Amino acid sequence: MITLSGITKTFGYNAVLRGVDLHVDKGQSLVVIGGSGTGKSVLIKCIIGLITPDAGQIIIDGQDVTRSGHDKLLHRFGMLFQASALFDSLPVWENVCFRMLRSGQSRGDLRDLAAEKLRRVGLGPDVADKFPAELSGGMQKRVGLARAIAADPEIIFFDEPTAGLDPILAGVINDLIREITTEMGATAITITHDMSSVHAIADQVAMIHDGVVQWHGNIGALDQTDDAHVLQFITGSATGPIPTLR
Repeated sequence: MITLSGITKTFGYNAVLRGVDLHVDKGQSLVVIGGSGTGKSVLIKCIIGLITPDAGQIIIDGQDVTRSGHDKLLHRFGMLFQASALFDSLPVWENVCFRMLRSGQSRGDLRDLAAEKLRRVGLGPDVADKFPAELSGGMQKRVGLARAIAADPEIIFFDEPTAGLDPILAGVINDLIREITTEMGATAITITHDMSSVHAIADQVAMIHDGVVQWHGNIGALDQTDDAHVLQFITGSATGPIPTLR
């Protein structure tokens, strides 16, 4: 579904991506790990078209978007942002169906759709007319997930989906993500530092280090690898090839 070849991106003198090669099969869940500032978010922004890479090729479902652009594919994407990114001035149901508000569908039908997606993430119909400020952080994250799946996308991106959540809520969100993506048959790319999320969500894992893919393999091989960079990251060790002062 997604193939990256030689993706580079430099900001000023900072070479963030130095030649990323990556492949994600249709229906697979890939989790990208790596230290802070290693380019994980930049990589996702390149894939969805928010940032244009300096060089390389991005092919999504056979279409070279580095040449033709992303416009024809945007309706196939969904995204859960790190801080949920809800619109404070809109009620929850309008947040969930935001991308469809100008589609010509009746507001009543869209509100019903929102209520169904909220139900799918474990929120009752009473939440639909509340405003984001009236919700807890965990509920806001669920609303963000409901928005990400509202249009039944084929490809979903998750940016630090459990950031700021306690371990119990993080586990709930991880389970929801896995359930929903499997149910929808969606291709998913997640970036996270949370190793519990990695084990709960991933089919495949890729580690970004120094602007390239340091390691890529099945989730089952992650704990068996002898790659020193991966081992240091997944164990949280201060000793290893990754500098602790960055």
